Amino acid sequence: MHVRRQSCLILALALLEGCVPPDFNRPGPLRDTAVYDALFSDWAELCAVSQISKKPGNGADTSGGPGGHAVMYLQGACLDARSPYPVLHACREDGTGISMNAHFVNANWVGIPGRTLFYDGILRPGEGLTPAAYQATKAEGQRRGLYSAIVFRDWAVRDRPTGTPREDWKYEVSIGTDYAVSYARARYCARVPMTQPQMQRVIDFLNSRNALYRNGPKTFETNVLQDNCNHLTHNALAAAGIWRAWPVDQFILAAAFSFPVPKNEVVNLLDRMARHDPGDLRALYRDPLTRRTLLRDGWLPGEPGVTLDSNPVRAPNALYNTNLSLIFYDDPVLGHYHKAFRTYLDQPRYHDLRANLLWYRALYRRIEGEKKPRKWWLAREPADFAAFYDAYYAWLDREQALVETGLTRLDAGHDASASSPTLSGTPQGTPAPARVP
Repeated sequence: MHVRRQSCLILALALLEGCVPPDFNRPGPLRDTAVYDALFSDWAELCAVSQISKKPGNGADTSGGPGGHAVMYLQGACLDARSPYPVLHACREDGTGISMNAHFVNANWVGIPGRTLFYDGILRPGEGLTPAAYQATKAEGQRRGLYSAIVFRDWAVRDRPTGTPREDWKYEVSIGTDYAVSYARARYCARVPMTQPQMQRVIDFLNSRNALYRNGPKTFETNVLQDNCNHLTHNALAAAGIWRAWPVDQFILAAAFSFPVPKNEVVNLLDRMARHDPGDLRALYRDPLTRRTLLRDGWLPGEPGVTLDSNPVRAPNALYNTNLSLIFYDDPVLGHYHKAFRTYLDQPRYHDLRANLLWYRALYRRIEGEKKPRKWWLAREPADFAAFYDAYYAWLDREQALVETGLTRLDAGHDASASSPTLSGTPQGTPAPARVP
């Protein structure tokens, strides 16, 4: 969705949001990530990344409009090290970044191994982007063979300088969009924990999408209305039962009035998580999708670990402009998305893990205190409500235990950091200077 003509189409369809770019420093990155990963082994992070704006004279001009791009990070899904072509499998304690690109001929998406390379390239926290780091990052991507099995369209590599190999130029036109995203783009990300069976279905869906194009004769085609980057990420989450699938290749006039947009989708995901009160058994049971995920996967939308964070583009930045836009497809005065986004930004439980866990502790205690016996419910609901009731309270027990485990670990980490001596002359948390390879 980063291609210039696609971004311009989004701009034409969206109502003006004003000239002030969003503040990607608010709410900021999620803290306590080690505790988060210990609590939630499998999670998906859906990100709306900003426009890209390249400074002249710095290689390929990959600049795009304010609609931005959508990417996804999957913790618990890894690339098959035996395959140069991107194929996923379940794993523990690692993950893969997923990005779709109109450049591709024989793939729907590319996988980037590990969170660091996907978002941060070779840079350490707090470092700006220099020409040397930019070149070294492309070399690292090529060393790892990110695109070695992916064929690019002729137009994507046509403008490379004389004497530059086609293979080298793949990494030039893709950096800042598919890998080292923070070099060129700021982002908002919504994170959702899921079960291992859910993650496996996401993996199976993504593998099936790439399998359509891997060996031909069908080639991948994308357009902003009928099959864009958010169709892929949305439908990957739909495979997990998080929401309903978004049809691809709809009739063009219908698609023009209903197509996924990166920043909208971040709000849509948070809306889905907040749609039902986790204590409202009747509403949960009567939502077919929610009923199915509880009975099949032991999962409900209203669980700890649903977060919203943000990360600005790297600064100082020698290659990209840093005053970046990312728009909603919405009415800025009367529309839902602006108001809902502000609401999520204003709630600490979406940005701070301790606040998140404390909020759910209070909620779960209320639910437990209001528990009615199964006999009471069966007098009012169908007979199959019994299985839902049993699954629900087993889920509640697990979630309460998880909350207490998380708070205990946070307290232990706080006590350890409070008792650790600070080295003289080095503020705690300040990263060591990075060395560019």
